[in-house]
Amino acid sequence: MRYVKNWFQVIGLVCFSALLAACNGSTSSTGTMNLAVNDTPVDGAQMVVVAFTGVDFMSSGNLESFPFTTERSINLLSLQGSASAQLLSGVTITAGNYQWIRLDIDPSNSYIITSTGARYPLSIPSGSQTGLKLVSGFTVDQGSQSDFLIDFNLRQSLTESNSGGTTSYVLNPALRLINLETAGSVSGTAASTLTINGESINNTACDPAVYVYPQGTTVFNGFDVSVSGGVTPIASATLSLDASTGLYDYTVGYLAPGSYVLALTCAGNDTSGATSLALILPQNVTITANVTANINFM
Repeated sequence: MRYVKNWFQVIGLVCFSALLAACNGSTSSTGTMNLAVNDTPVDGAQMVVVAFTGVDFMSSGNLESFPFTTERSINLLSLQGSASAQLLSGVTITAGNYQWIRLDIDPSNSYIITSTGARYPLSIPSGSQTGLKLVSGFTVDQGSQSDFLIDFNLRQSLTESNSGGTTSYVLNPALRLINLETAGSVSGTAASTLTINGESINNTACDPAVYVYPQGTTVFNGFDVSVSGGVTPIASATLSLDASTGLYDYTVGYLAPGSYVLALTCAGNDTSGATSLALILPQNVTITANVTANINFM
């Protein structure tokens, strides 16, 4: 009987320890989530404003929703390079594996202002019914914080529509989900004396940009230019002239670790219907977590 009593004492101690651990959160079945948005730039626009109304997550048939108390209207064009805007901050979410994220949108309050200052509606197909869904698996660990960012690739996402004689713009975004805990970036400069296929990057029609391609790319597409066997960029950054140095600066933020090819182009020539896109000085870069690599074009 003494052994039986001691055995129950052991069980009681184990149960009490488990209960104490649960109270301290060490066996929590939830984690916290931070979610931000960022943009790859687009030509011909001053503002691209999207009205967000909430975020939904799907895991193994279980939908978790986080509606916003008030809409969040975000000008995506202000979020280039390493800039971002927070959609969720420290929300509690069930730990586990997730299949997709859906951004809930109010198309009626979303719009674009073009480079001429004209304002047009921003049509988002099925936006008011199904939102913008990003099918990309990710994991939320128990008792930990997860930091993710969704990159809107506007160069690949916006098209002009004149249906029924009325001008509007259609947003079919190419979205990337990025784990901020492992993301890195690349920045650098380009000489203002460079020419791309005989066209100076100082030419207002050039709109110089750096395009980012997967490792090993040798045949290069643009976002709107496709050639046989070509590879489409996964990200880009516009170059801005620094009057104090006379050089063009750029930053491509939020890249997953790995190797990439960077090339300089005139994004102004990356238009629908073109059959080729000139690029110069392709260079290899390796991205590591939380580090900004440096690649210059001279």
